[in-house]
Amino acid sequence: MKCDLHCHSHYSFDSTQPVEDLIRRAKEAGISVLAITDHNLISGSLEALKQNEVEIIPGIEIDCFCKDTIIHLTAYGMDFTDSRFTEWKEYYISELDRIGVLRLKLIEEKYNCKLNVDKIKSYTHFGYPYTNVEIEKILFEDCNHPDLLPYQIGDKCQNPIANFYWNHLAIGKWGYVEMILPNYIDIINWIHEIKGVIICAHPKVTIGKDMDTIQTLIDAGIDGFEVYCSYHDEEYANFYKEIVQKYGLLMTCGSDYHGATKPNIELGQTGYNEDCTQIVAMLKEKIKEKHNQ
Repeated sequence: MKCDLHCHSHYSFDSTQPVEDLIRRAKEAGISVLAITDHNLISGSLEALKQNEVEIIPGIEIDCFCKDTIIHLTAYGMDFTDSRFTEWKEYYISELDRIGVLRLKLIEEKYNCKLNVDKIKSYTHFGYPYTNVEIEKILFEDCNHPDLLPYQIGDKCQNPIANFYWNHLAIGKWGYVEMILPNYIDIINWIHEIKGVIICAHPKVTIGKDMDTIQTLIDAGIDGFEVYCSYHDEEYANFYKEIVQKYGLLMTCGSDYHGATKPNIELGQTGYNEDCTQIVAMLKEKIKEKHNQ
């Protein structure tokens, strides 16, 4: 069995592929079980559940703070009728709108340019506000600056939007704009309250090997870690595999597929090439356990 437990449809602000395209790609890649984990909303999962060609484990990816770091938590199998999903979606979109304007100003000042806001907005979808994704697209298209060359034609151009974000817009970088997000404990407690399972996604890019933070998440009741993903090399996969084995936690695998936004990542590119039957079975069993509590 092959699975991908972390991917995004075009309902995510920074992804491009419709749900029906994800289903088609999953079938072509031989993926039997798929979890669509859109950013801070459940629309992709709800749509995917209407088809019967690929098995869907409903999910979501939620941004939150753990200490001074933004982490991403993927949650699975919870009660999607909870009204807080709608409230959270609306709040998150309002925050994207607020920080988009501030981030555009910082980028224009940094590169001494004036970007076409109407052109930036033309790249958005579903009425979402523009974000770093749309700003970066126009920046790379219309701005001539030597510091941008690596993302336009150089060694970072295979995944320019994500590379630029992590290099320049993440916490601690010159282009960071603070987003007001919930605390990790509140998110873990909420997901558990509505009978869901919660996993720390792609920990290499958020917490690395920080054992204090890892222990903090374990103490807070995290159900597992995404051991295998497109960002993890063998060293990190082995590191987090040891963590989940030591503490009796779940192991998941996911590509973090975003379509054209992250063109170097394919659906099913999780880094785990063995049979996924046990991974899926253990996740389902944990979901069942939560619902029986």
